[in-house]
Amino acid sequence: MDKLKRLVEVATQLNSTLNLDELLAGIMSATTELLGAESSSLLLLDENTDELEFKVATGDPELVGVRMPSSQGIAGAALSQREPVVQDNVAGDSRHYSEVDKAAGSTTRNLLAVPLILKDRPIGVLEAINRSAAELAGEDLDIAKALAALAAVAIDNATMYARLADAVVAARMSYRI
Repeated sequence: MDKLKRLVEVATQLNSTLNLDELLAGIMSATTELLGAESSSLLLLDENTDELEFKVATGDPELVGVRMPSSQGIAGAALSQREPVVQDNVAGDSRHYSEVDKAAGSTTRNLLAVPLILKDRPIGVLEAINRSAAELAGEDLDIAKALAALAAVAIDNATMYARLADAVVAARMSYRI
């Protein structure tokens, strides 16, 4: 019940800000806490290049900005299947994109990758890395899916707000000319 209560608090937090950086930090904090992970990351799909880009990576900030083909890695599998991927032995999974571990200088032992789906369209992947529990409980998977759904909507709202704010500034500037 504590996790459900915390998820409701997170939902309230996510819906109370339109600042994308603040929003992403809140999503990462909640992911790490609720799923008992050493770290977490959020990758967004760049539709122009068909790549996943690390927007936030707790524990491995050097990953921010790193890109990978959206068709590769466990994150790519979650994105293309539009379903969470739970891997308790990353080293034994041929889908593992080891370039990420090399860039971070760390080792991923286990991984939960949950796609961010918005209006039936995948926009990214939320990852919980090196969870402390040996196996993922069913409740934890439900929490991860709920968190990803909340995150997708909140990210879309913040992105649309930023675009609108930019358009208002551009309109005001053109009016002055």
